[in-house]
Amino acid sequence: MCTEARPRWFFHHRSVRLESFSQWLCGDQLDRLRPFDKPDRRERDIGLAGFLWLGLLVAAYSHMRCLKEIFKETGKLIADGTVLPLKLVTVSAFSQFRQGFPVRCLLRLWAALAEQARQAVDDRHATWRGLHLWAIDGSGLRLPEELWPHFGAHKGCRGDGPAQGHLVLLYDLHARTPVKMRLGPYDKAKERAFAPRLLSGLGAGDLLLIDRGFYSMKLFAYLDRRRLRFVIPMRKNGKPKRLCRWGSDDGLYEIHASKRYWKNTPGVPEAMTVRIVTARRNGFSPRRLVTNLLDRDAFPADEIAAVYHERWHIETFYRELKHVLEVERWHARTLHSFYAELSFMMILATLTRLAMADAAGAGCPPGSLSFGKSLMHVRYALAVSAMLPAEQWPALYAELLVEIRRHRIDVRPNRHFERDRQKRRRQSRARRTANLVGASR
Repeated sequence: MCTEARPRWFFHHRSVRLESFSQWLCGDQLDRLRPFDKPDRRERDIGLAGFLWLGLLVAAYSHMRCLKEIFKETGKLIADGTVLPLKLVTVSAFSQFRQGFPVRCLLRLWAALAEQARQAVDDRHATWRGLHLWAIDGSGLRLPEELWPHFGAHKGCRGDGPAQGHLVLLYDLHARTPVKMRLGPYDKAKERAFAPRLLSGLGAGDLLLIDRGFYSMKLFAYLDRRRLRFVIPMRKNGKPKRLCRWGSDDGLYEIHASKRYWKNTPGVPEAMTVRIVTARRNGFSPRRLVTNLLDRDAFPADEIAAVYHERWHIETFYRELKHVLEVERWHARTLHSFYAELSFMMILATLTRLAMADAAGAGCPPGSLSFGKSLMHVRYALAVSAMLPAEQWPALYAELLVEIRRHRIDVRPNRHFERDRQKRRRQSRARRTANLVGASR
């Protein structure tokens, strides 16, 4: 069979040619990555597009035990009676390419896709009172044992537990996409130190929703210098000084820096004027929210309390990352390959959110669609895209959007759960007991 007669998706001289797959990504971004197409160490030339495609496959099928099983399972997907010749790309070839490819280039590609997803969001869902909503939060990740010297274990394990790292993300709450990340040892103090590095690109038109673990006068001073708005719960032992009361749940207060930690620290003021809004919900304890949104006419207290609940979406993303993408099943054993694999996870999550934004269309936020069901269709389209000629890609992507659009989430705006978990468990046990008694009769 001559080379000219082969389909476009076939491997030419041990090189992957994936014209249709490249349409998943920004064409100009791929051109910027071309100088890094040939790392120093490799067994076979799989090409830039082939490496990116295989990296996303590993991220999409991370629930499988090993790379060999992933490649074998993907090869079973057929199109027009042909099977993708993955045998021409060995596991060692991909691993060596991943070991030599610069991680910063993958991060650059991820940032470009996140920006594209942000632009795809409908204008009616893009801001709140002219401010773009962001969230920052951290979560622990179980890591391969080979990375124990770099990250260690959680201090509660007293050095005997599995390797664990602390992942901190900057999350776009409108596009529902991760934007930046930092990973380090499991230490809450370092979690707060990661924040300025993640927030370097934000400014006056942004509102940051922060978890209470980041409460720090040093961080507040940094955000104030950058004219960045924020909302964060007050620490439990906080005792602010009231300056002006605007209502039972709203007013201006003065908070003070701890002399024990911040005395004579450059850039940390002794006191700061903030606004404190008390958020109340049935079944929950009242929560005091500290913010620098001081204009009560432009930013009503009830809306501030309501918009802070949007921060919960970063918590659901961590759940999706761990339980839907199964990020903690790693296939890398070196530090460089591990960061590359984690970057591919973020790129895959962003690609899925980008497809969800395209599928949602005007008048519908991307968050109204199911991420888990969308990822299921993206996995299949990702595997099939390398088998199709480039001219068939638009039809494949249009079919993908139709399938994603079918999986809407049942929104229940007044639904909530009380914090008293034991009460819910007692009620659940009572219902099960009643059902068993009824069934026995």
